Amino acid sequence: MASLEQVTPIPAERDSAPDDRPRTFRRSNWATVFLAGVHALAVVTFPWELVSRSGFSDFDTYVQTFTLLAPLYPISAVDWYEISTLLGLYTHEVLWFDGVMWLTSWSGDPVVALRLVSFAIVFVWGLYLFRSIPYLPAVLFLLNPASIDVALSGLRNGAAWGLIMCGLMVGVWVIRLPLFVISIFTHSTALPLLGFHYLANALGRRREGGRALVVMLSAGVVVGLALTVGNAWLLGAIGDRRIGESYVVGEGSLLQASLFAILLVLQCTSDRSYVRRHLLVIGLIAWYLVMNPFIPWSYRLWAAFLPVIAVAAWNLSPRRRRLFLICYGGYLTIQYFYWSKLFYLWYPQ
Repeated sequence: MASLEQVTPIPAERDSAPDDRPRTFRRSNWATVFLAGVHALAVVTFPWELVSRSGFSDFDTYVQTFTLLAPLYPISAVDWYEISTLLGLYTHEVLWFDGVMWLTSWSGDPVVALRLVSFAIVFVWGLYLFRSIPYLPAVLFLLNPASIDVALSGLRNGAAWGLIMCGLMVGVWVIRLPLFVISIFTHSTALPLLGFHYLANALGRRREGGRALVVMLSAGVVVGLALTVGNAWLLGAIGDRRIGESYVVGEGSLLQASLFAILLVLQCTSDRSYVRRHLLVIGLIAWYLVMNPFIPWSYRLWAAFLPVIAVAAWNLSPRRRRLFLICYGGYLTIQYFYWSKLFYLWYPQ
């Protein structure tokens, strides 16, 4: 199966388009599938509500919504939202609606349907990462609280970007392209991410690593500003639901931004071969850093794509990788403290 092939390292100056498939670690196909399945099952069945102090509000909202809509099946998003244009299909993310409605009808319970989506998301993450880096650091990346929130609550974002991750693992375009198209109508942020992917591929075919880096950073900045400073103009023009002061509210995380600013600096100051190989991640982090001061849930940009970012971090030179892992370990410790109910033990209410 093409998506589970072992990938051999590329010579440092090979003149080809970069991608974000694993390059530095090998594990057998069946071991990868097994580990990914066990990990996904463990994450989905673990009682995270006993750990997280903020809960999973998006999941609760999804359950309420699809519980009310389930008796109307087989109604589609097109009928429910009265959509008549391709732009409407995109902004209403119709395949998410129809997919969960079908799963709810099949399983008989929206909770089961949504848990199946969570399992699929975490399973894809495991497939991508467990064949890329050793098990222990892979688990430390996958058990990031922000990624757990995406997998168990921010399901629409996680599902769409998980489809893109599947596409990155598949070498056959007739399979990859439908996955990419489906992702666009599952969550609208998939479209700019795919734009970054194809731009990174185009830039990676050129030897000018410095120019490619500037273009990719600029693309991240432009998209980030368009969705924040230009929110009312851009999203208002297309009728997207993420418009106005209810979306651009400020209060982004300085701690998270600091960690990924460090990673971005380490990446941008790496050798030309590394930069060309990981242009997609560089653009994504620039996008996130611009959005972070404006939108508190912009963390989902990196949390939903953390396996790809983790591979990029692991492929840093040993010294740079060691520095980033030390920073990440400190960040993860602090994040778990504030994310978990340990915060209440320290600051009782």
